[in-house]
Amino acid sequence: MNPPRNYFPLFFKISILFFFFVLVILVPSGFLASNQQHKAAYTEIIKSETVLARQFARNSRMALLSGDTLGLNLLIEGADKEPGTLYAVVMDKTKKVIAHTGPKRLGGILTHFDKSVRSDDQLGVRSLSVGKPPGYKILDIGVPITYKQMTIGFFHLGLSSDQIHQQLAGRTSLLSRTFVMYSLPGFLLCLIFIFLACRRFSNRMAEVVSAIEGLRNGEAGFQLRSIPGLYLGSLATGLNALSAGLEERRESEQSPRVNASPRPFPHEAGASGGLLPTQITRSQITVLFAGVKGFREYAENRAPEDVIVDLNQYFAMAARAAETFGGQVDKFIGDAVSCVFISAPLQPDHTERAVKAALALQEALLNEGTDENRILDKIGIGISSGVALSGPVEALPNKVHTFIGESFKTAYSLNLLAGPGEIIISKDVFHTIEHLVTVEPVPPREMMDKTEPWENFRLKGILS
Repeated sequence: MNPPRNYFPLFFKISILFFFFVLVILVPSGFLASNQQHKAAYTEIIKSETVLARQFARNSRMALLSGDTLGLNLLIEGADKEPGTLYAVVMDKTKKVIAHTGPKRLGGILTHFDKSVRSDDQLGVRSLSVGKPPGYKILDIGVPITYKQMTIGFFHLGLSSDQIHQQLAGRTSLLSRTFVMYSLPGFLLCLIFIFLACRRFSNRMAEVVSAIEGLRNGEAGFQLRSIPGLYLGSLATGLNALSAGLEERRESEQSPRVNASPRPFPHEAGASGGLLPTQITRSQITVLFAGVKGFREYAENRAPEDVIVDLNQYFAMAARAAETFGGQVDKFIGDAVSCVFISAPLQPDHTERAVKAALALQEALLNEGTDENRILDKIGIGISSGVALSGPVEALPNKVHTFIGESFKTAYSLNLLAGPGEIIISKDVFHTIEHLVTVEPVPPREMMDKTEPWENFRLKGILS
């Protein structure tokens, strides 16, 4: 079976969703982060320039008190040569210029400091708009010059707003390039991962779809490989069981009828010359074998009539549990009962049904157990699966239909291992339904007619 494996449409769809996620979530988040980084860098520059302005203000106190104009000009000389710095000014308390990096401004009154466009009191900076050139923006940092808690003058440091923003733009561009350089390989790795995941999922889905198409066209006998995952794994297991059931049904329909001609009894000799033909079928089955633990000791201390009543109640509960899950009672043997669950096209999950019937039986026994019927809390159960022959027993008058196979011996041996209230399942049963149950291993022990110890499991419960 070669299923089509076209995984590109799924890859494109998931890739589009991934791009949409990047555009809607990551790009706005990156923009916000860049904006925050820009504000933080701006604040850092202003704070560092403010520290410089305060240092100039402290150094100019004595010269301003003594009227040393030359000393003040020497102090601020060259300050405007720093990148982004336009001027440095020292004024007295009447705002008369005492020292200026532009000598032509000495002795004048600077009035444009009062024409601020915007101020930031938290950072202590004002944004000024001057006329030359038109619209030119200056960031002015003003610091008072104090002596003994009295204001004796002012120091102003002017910064070029355009150069500061160019510097910040350079930082942002560097961060953007770094982000793209490191995120692009991650983005490509995500696309590769999406591609491989889509390829793997599409291959498995193609196998499942091909199997369904094959079943619809009457094909059988295939077995899908084990697929991990709750939903796809359960679907693959169900399809495998359904395919096996269809194959067994086809083999049984194609099997020749067997004419059984045993020696007739003396009174039948010459009457018919043989028996009617018998239909013998081969089926995949699961056997549930239940028995009473310590039945001999129990029966020895009870009246025979009471023993029969207790057994009948237990047998009726076992029969109801089997019938509820699509099984049937094969035979009653003393204190034991064997139930058979057959694989069929409409019910391929015979092993799962047998396990659920066993759990339902044990729950019913626990709920119904009373002091009058002590059998109900002494039942142990063994479950095994395999291939069995089935057909009517013609030696009996009513030709009772029965099953013959190694699974009955194995189930009986597992029943011997089970304690009261326990369910022991074979390794084959566990591997069929391991995704549905919880178990604990039973130490390997030699089984009836087996050359080596078998691995078995104690059933603890079924997953919801």
